[in-house]
Amino acid sequence: MQSGELIVVRLNSGPGIGRFVEADSTRVKIAIGRNKEARLPLARVMLTTGMKAAGHEAVENLTREAETVASELDLTDLWDIVCDDRDALSLEDMAELYWSDEPTSAQRVGLLFHLDRNDLRFTTKGSEYTPRTREEVAELEARRERTARHAEEAVALAECLSSGKLPEEITSHQAHLLDQIRGLAVFGDDYTRAASAKKYLESITDVSRDPQRTAFLTLANAGHISRDEFLALEQAAIPIEFSDDVLAEASSLDVSSQFDDSHRRDLTSLDVITVDDEDTTDRDDGLSIEYVEADIDGVMTDAYRVGIHIADASSIVQPESALDKDADRRMATMYLPERKIWMLPPQVAADLGSLSPGERRLAVSLLATISKDAEVVSWEVTPSIIQSRAALSYDTVDARIADQNAPMHRELSSLRVLAKKIKAKRESTGTPNLDRDELSVKVSESGEITVNVLQRSNPARTMIAEFMIFYNAMLAEFCKKNELPAPYRSQKAPDLSDIVAQTPEGLLRWYLTVRKMGPATISTEPGAHAGLGVPAYIQASSPLRRYPDLVIQRQVSHFLKTGEKFYSDEEISSVAQRADVQIREISRMEFDREKYWFLKHLDAERRELERAGEESIHEAYVLDNQPNRAGVMDLVQYPFRVRAALGSEVKPGEVVKLRLHSVDLWRRVGQFVVAAPVSS
Repeated sequence: MQSGELIVVRLNSGPGIGRFVEADSTRVKIAIGRNKEARLPLARVMLTTGMKAAGHEAVENLTREAETVASELDLTDLWDIVCDDRDALSLEDMAELYWSDEPTSAQRVGLLFHLDRNDLRFTTKGSEYTPRTREEVAELEARRERTARHAEEAVALAECLSSGKLPEEITSHQAHLLDQIRGLAVFGDDYTRAASAKKYLESITDVSRDPQRTAFLTLANAGHISRDEFLALEQAAIPIEFSDDVLAEASSLDVSSQFDDSHRRDLTSLDVITVDDEDTTDRDDGLSIEYVEADIDGVMTDAYRVGIHIADASSIVQPESALDKDADRRMATMYLPERKIWMLPPQVAADLGSLSPGERRLAVSLLATISKDAEVVSWEVTPSIIQSRAALSYDTVDARIADQNAPMHRELSSLRVLAKKIKAKRESTGTPNLDRDELSVKVSESGEITVNVLQRSNPARTMIAEFMIFYNAMLAEFCKKNELPAPYRSQKAPDLSDIVAQTPEGLLRWYLTVRKMGPATISTEPGAHAGLGVPAYIQASSPLRRYPDLVIQRQVSHFLKTGEKFYSDEEISSVAQRADVQIREISRMEFDREKYWFLKHLDAERRELERAGEESIHEAYVLDNQPNRAGVMDLVQYPFRVRAALGSEVKPGEVVKLRLHSVDLWRRVGQFVVAAPVSS
């Protein structure tokens, strides 16, 4: 190389022409602009032209001529001649084959530019070029055509989405792009392809503020997903549909032989009833009552024989079966306003296992003789066969208790009175009454939202809740007495004396009490449960809906039949700890979903009122109002927690009027502002 010679070097942007200045043993110095030089490794020199130039103008001229050559080259015929030989060619070889005359410097440089930028037919290794096979070229051409087509489809989809619609026919690549946007909507930055999804979304709309929300709205506006889509199900990988093997096993179940089991007591003569919500189909608990005489302190006295009968799911779902493993994975049935996500297939939970009226069913029964003063005289747990006489709703039971001429009035009233006395005995130890009305939100298939307040103090609900606590406490005593490993729930008793002394009965006392109560803990060691006022407690009354209940029922049933435990301490502890985490998550999701639909209901009311020129006003009971923090309140009409900025003069226990300003359904937040104080 001579000073001023035009050479081709590899720059960061690709091949470029420069003027040689000087070189040492490892590097070359070239002029690459009018007033710019670069020092590059000798290995980056790609071609020497033999042309010398005094200034940069010659570099520009040669570059222009070479670019023209490069853009006009078509090496198809040349490749067709040499591809079958598969011999490596130098740049000079290719130039001589392509041009019949001696190639010019511009042609040689242009050929180099072309080969560097177009690798369809030749691969480059050092200074040699090897023709690709016909199969390789065909594959590359197809790939490039596909890439070009995908680019066109991406642009077309972006145009549609920006207009709030979808293409009439969605290609597979467009479906892939929609899946990426959905992944961003569901998982946010945790999505593995979040960066790619954001980049594509930028071609549609501004994503700078909240890419995850933008992704959701983009899909919802186009109708690709529902605006009410519950993305948390996908985030938590909640299984919804059952696998074929689980459904097949559920369909093939046959428990008929178990009705002949000599260990089971035939209790079909008892008038068992179930009490649930109107739309409940998975009925896993029933009650019965008999009027008996009992020996109390040596005197035969009128008493009750109460039966609490729990569907024996453990006799249906066998250990380590497909049903059992799937129930373990799901852990509990999830109840959402718009749907139910079953732990067990409906064939089991709502049919074979459900205590349906008129059907003989397998159960685990607690039979307790109880005095009229709610003293337990005797009790036993037994595998049983029962037959429900009626499936009643809470409202029906309330009505029958109130009507002396109603069917089963005597039995239901006796159960109600007895439940009240059992509850009073629990609370006599200082156990706080934590009953509170509950919000009930239901959504029909057509999307109609129905909101109700469930009065926990209503006779039927109090009665059922009390007997379920009684059943679980007695089963805990059974496990403790027989040294059966079980997941006991315990809770320490807090000092509530200051709250009781300073705060009158009502919502504020309930709020302060709940805040002071510590969380319940789970252990295989029994302990008192202060929140319930019982010496030991397990949850075992919902085996069709909760896997840990099914497990403890299996433990008890196996012991009743064999006198042996089925699960070890370690196995029980493992299930209990996993269940605690998963069921907490399920409960959180149920709460969030109910909150979503309730806020949507409030927002619809607000919009309707505003169209009529009115405001959406709600009374709220103040629970907490700390400086520099939003006040905490419960709506008076609904047991629903809200927050709003309050003046420092507003005290807990007062009632204020709030105006619903707006609702952010993405964040599940209602924006409330104070309208006026009401009262203390």
